[in-house]
Amino acid sequence: MASGAFKIAGLLALVAATAPASAAAVYQHSGSGNFSYTTGAEYGDEIVLQGWERVISGFSFEYAANYSKASGLTFRIYDQDGPSIGGSASPGTVLYETVLDIQNGGGVVSIDFGSDPNNLANLIPGRLTYTVLFAGLLPGNTAGLIAPGGSPVVGLSANDFWEKTGPGANDWALKTFTAGPSANFVATVTAVPEPSTVAMMVAGAGMVLVALRRK
Repeated sequence: MASGAFKIAGLLALVAATAPASAAAVYQHSGSGNFSYTTGAEYGDEIVLQGWERVISGFSFEYAANYSKASGLTFRIYDQDGPSIGGSASPGTVLYETVLDIQNGGGVVSIDFGSDPNNLANLIPGRLTYTVLFAGLLPGNTAGLIAPGGSPVVGLSANDFWEKTGPGANDWALKTFTAGPSANFVATVTAVPEPSTVAMMVAGAGMVLVALRRK
């Protein structure tokens, strides 16, 4: 009887824990450093998310710049569904795009997608590429994502990055740094569970609870 009560209490706790769709970090690479990669081409990192939360709630990244320009920074998130290049699927479908101001001195960009779990437009795949494109790079201007070295503490990222090599949708190349830290940039992605996932977990726990009570 005590064992059954213990199991029921545990299941109730599970239901209570899964019902609120709180955001979790599904990718995180942090750190500090002076190394940033400047180019006039679009580039960014392919990452693999951890956990099962897939409704994106936030994305932050850090960049350096020694100039300012209104609407000079384009940020995109791609599904990894493009043609195979070098044995790897390349960035394909654009899932998200926004244009931001470049701040002299750089800084941290934090994008709030909202924590509404019903916003399925924010559903992201487990593997994706995020990119930046800096405009206004005149002689003497530098701007780029911060690469502090090391590996992500949440999720995965290989020691390479994608760079656009031409105007075509499939013009991408995998690159590495010939000198400097590993090609992983400062970024954090947070997400919440899909409503259907939460509903199934709660329903499953409820069915087991009913079965236990009948015993």
